[in-house]
Amino acid sequence: MGTSIVLFRVFDIEVRVHWSFVLILVYGAFMYGAGPAGPLVGAAYGVLVIILLFVCVTLHEFGHALVAKYYKVRVGSITLLPIGGVANLERMPDKPMQEFLIALAGPLVNFALAALLLPLIILVVGMQVSAGTVQGGLWQVLRGTLAGAVQPGVSNLLVYLLATNVLLGLFNLLPAFPMDGGRILRALLAMTMPYVQATRTAVLVGRVFAVLMAIWGIMGGGIILMLIAFFIYVGGGAEREAVESRAVLRHATAGQALSHNAISLYASERLSRAVDLIMNSYQTDYAVLDLSGNFIGVLTRPRLVAALKSQGSDARVVDAMLRAEAVPVVTPATTLDQVWEKMATSASRVVAVKQQTQFLGIITLDDLSEVFNVLGAALAGGDRPTPPGEKPQPGEEQPAPGHAADV
Repeated sequence: MGTSIVLFRVFDIEVRVHWSFVLILVYGAFMYGAGPAGPLVGAAYGVLVIILLFVCVTLHEFGHALVAKYYKVRVGSITLLPIGGVANLERMPDKPMQEFLIALAGPLVNFALAALLLPLIILVVGMQVSAGTVQGGLWQVLRGTLAGAVQPGVSNLLVYLLATNVLLGLFNLLPAFPMDGGRILRALLAMTMPYVQATRTAVLVGRVFAVLMAIWGIMGGGIILMLIAFFIYVGGGAEREAVESRAVLRHATAGQALSHNAISLYASERLSRAVDLIMNSYQTDYAVLDLSGNFIGVLTRPRLVAALKSQGSDARVVDAMLRAEAVPVVTPATTLDQVWEKMATSASRVVAVKQQTQFLGIITLDDLSEVFNVLGAALAGGDRPTPPGEKPQPGEEQPAPGHAADV
């Protein structure tokens, strides 16, 4: 987010553009500027083509976003990148059919745009034929316009946008996770198998496509294709790890993850006290209390380091802490996968655990990592911790690790 700027907000969704988007504009100006239209006209036309192309990409992402909002999934922003756009969903929907429809909505927008452009193209070309500005019959001119769509001109531009939307829709339907087609594949698989297994299968299929795309790019398909292949390969792995992690963390609650030996700091103490604690323990984030024992904030490791650099170790904890109002709050019954999602959506490395108004402690990213390692090892060994609120039945057969549907 720090490397992107907000263009506008609509439907309570920010549309952002990454700074590297400038590179694709320069690329378009260079490519079209080298054509027969000349450097100035060609470059201006190239920039216009790229901008209109990304208008289509933005509408594609709004297709995802609006269907997601229909299913009560918050969409924080849409970010435009040189290789396309990303709709940032707060979470994945609860049901595979909902994910299927959200993923399908984007390509359907492209096909709808192409359907809207087709009669407009026929109208414009027909007017050109009637006015005698072009020679030949309507369909003959249309074929010629398609062949010369890279040349400046209204009909050429419309044909280019139609062809691009069709290609965008088809390309995004390729079963290469985490692209739309991969998510559609994962949703269909999740209707017949556990969500984690469906994700692993979809990621594997996507990586096969990524390798094929990379080979195609090396053999002349272009650097953009290679970048997309890299995005698919890395993004698919990240999604698989996230889904597997949530599947493990859903087996424990925030109350179970609280450390009863955690040390708290007082607001009036100096930062040197926190430095001493870090040097002599594994704890790196501290709840901050006032003299009455009330929770008033958190001193995290990053804030401690920043305060030490700017103020020195004699500064007070109260001057460096993150105030309680800015710390996300969960209840003891909140499962750890939900805690993780709250951390991710709030960009916080710590949450406060409260039972109504009573402060019980804090959970940090380090705590989640430790719980994940322990629970993951237990599941890998064949044990299955009892999910929150579930009582184990005598003689009940325990399912294999990772076979519980998640999200």
